[in-house]
Amino acid sequence: MAMKKTTTKKTTPARKSTSSATIKTSATPKAEMRKWEIESALSTLKRADEIRKDSKMMADVKKLAQEQMSVLKTFSK
Repeated sequence: MAMKKTTTKKTTPARKSTSSATIKTSATPKAEMRKWEIESALSTLKRADEIRKDSKMMADVKKLAQEQMSVLKTFSK
């Protein structure tokens, strides 16, 4: 079995970004969590918009919602 030839690559230290999208290392854990929550919420809203625009997906979602509501009604009787 032949050995793979490996090469090493020197890496340079990462440059500090001025972009507001990067998490600052000096941020408190609470601030980092809040930033993550905001990014997650934005992602969720974008995905919800994509789903709303997909008529076939929305029809399937509405059908499933109706099925689940029927099941839940059996518990309230």
